[in-house]
Amino acid sequence: MTLSIAIAILCIQATADPVPTYATAVAPIVAQACTECHRGGGIAPFSLESAADLTNRAAMVARVVGDGTMPPWFATADAVAAHRFRNDRSLSDADKSTLLAWLQSESRPIGDLSKAPPPRGAAPEWRVGKPDVVLELPHGVEIKPDGTMPYVNLRVPTGFTQDKWIRAWEVLPTARAQVHHVLVFAVPEGAKGPMAEAHGFFAAYVPGGGFRQYDATRAKKLPKGSDLLFQLHYTPNGKATIDRTRIGLVFADAPPEHEVHTAGIFDSQLDIAPNDASHREGIAMTAPADLRILSWMPHMHTRGKSFRAYREVDGVRETLLDIAHYDFNWQLSYDYATPIEVKRATTIGIEAVFDNSAANPVNPDPSKRVRWGQQTTDEMLIGYIEYELPNGGPTIGSGGMRARIRDRASQFAALDENANGAIERGEGGEVVRRAFDAADADHDDKITRAEFDAFMAQRNRAN
Repeated sequence: MTLSIAIAILCIQATADPVPTYATAVAPIVAQACTECHRGGGIAPFSLESAADLTNRAAMVARVVGDGTMPPWFATADAVAAHRFRNDRSLSDADKSTLLAWLQSESRPIGDLSKAPPPRGAAPEWRVGKPDVVLELPHGVEIKPDGTMPYVNLRVPTGFTQDKWIRAWEVLPTARAQVHHVLVFAVPEGAKGPMAEAHGFFAAYVPGGGFRQYDATRAKKLPKGSDLLFQLHYTPNGKATIDRTRIGLVFADAPPEHEVHTAGIFDSQLDIAPNDASHREGIAMTAPADLRILSWMPHMHTRGKSFRAYREVDGVRETLLDIAHYDFNWQLSYDYATPIEVKRATTIGIEAVFDNSAANPVNPDPSKRVRWGQQTTDEMLIGYIEYELPNGGPTIGSGGMRARIRDRASQFAALDENANGAIERGEGGEVVRRAFDAADADHDDKITRAEFDAFMAQRNRAN
């Protein structure tokens, strides 16, 4: 080797970026983005709390970090995005480069571990802290090893003799691997009918979520005498087991400045043709009052490909949430750093793309025409929002926020707020409440599509 070549090599080595050390560069990234789940007792299947943990799984971690699978975060946000999310789990380009440089190096230098963040320790049973009250299903639910299961609906009395303000809640299944989702509704005192919870959506457990903590100015109201109705959807996975889901509640010390409400915007008329790789669906609604949107949680099944939420004023549409690559396995809530102000009569909409083709690796049957349904092999399109009413006014679903009605089928679907094929007592707001008994011809506390059509025809003749 000539002297000039040797000098050139030394110069290149001297100017090359050094491999970052674990203690000061890598460990802080992992602590921020990974170990909430990847630690002892966490929801992830293995720990990443030490350098040895990371080294043992270096190739796999590098792959999922490189392709964006982990950490799970699917909202698109560029440098000029108008709306930011306070729970953004994504890695910056700089953090991703640092992590990959260490994982893909041969040396993987450790550095001074005294400068690394302290380990989190084992995950607590309750992420919201010790609950003031824990309520559980009245009995265990047997989950069969295979096939499908209908939804399970169980009521749990709260026994509260006065209104309670809830500062935090957490839904905790005991058979997490078999739970597709849990919805919890606050059923008012004296309410009747099998789905009287239509206006009382309270809490939820879905993959990637299951708890909520509000700041000191916000809380959800749980009226005295309420029951909690648990709607549980199980997906058998080859192992028979028993689930007894619980919910933990943390009380606020005083009534909050802002009451938090939750509602879902549904497109229950979706109709996806066989072998369609890019089927589009959507629905738009009108705000009944001034709203302040706190968060969105999209919900679709395995054919869901992308999701977008927007508001529209004077024909100008603004994207509020853009999920370019929806992942059924991670149904996350996207919480705004600054709540979104929405004026009364503003159009709020959701739209989505579904992939019902054989190219979709998780599509259960591309030859099937797919409509709304409860099972994973069916589809849904829901945008759940948490919001508050800064100036008072009607809540979403109380009669002020309705889909743009084009025909009787759409009218029925808008009133069938839980999209189970019938309008239950409590759905559809005040107008339905006044006419419910007249429309419910067989007095079984639900209005079928045939009863609805007959009632509407009779009313039109009378007018």
